[in-house]
Amino acid sequence: MKKWIIAFLAALFTAAACQKPFVTGVDLGVNNETIHLLSFEEGHCFITVFSNGSWNIALEPAVSWARLDRASGSGIQYVRLDYDENFDPSPRSVRAVVSGQGKTCEIEIIQPGQ
Repeated sequence: MKKWIIAFLAALFTAAACQKPFVTGVDLGVNNETIHLLSFEEGHCFITVFSNGSWNIALEPAVSWARLDRASGSGIQYVRLDYDENFDPSPRSVRAVVSGQGKTCEIEIIQPGQ
């Protein structure tokens, strides 16, 4: 019984020592190229950023009707985009530009008009 316990503990410590940190295999990526918001009403959606390192995100051009909950991060994270109601009959759009690891990704966000 003693040998079994020692063998089990040795295997457990060996397995724990061999664990590597999770790496995405993606320098920089996003979950979508285009987001079509379903309503002219205010709301929010999420952008997923995938990266092996740090990244920055910004809306271009800067608009008053949409806001991101963060400007930077690292690894895999969700970024919340809050947007206001579109009272105009025409749709409107903005780009979320993510940069990091020497790369850039863009997401076109389109909100329908009222």
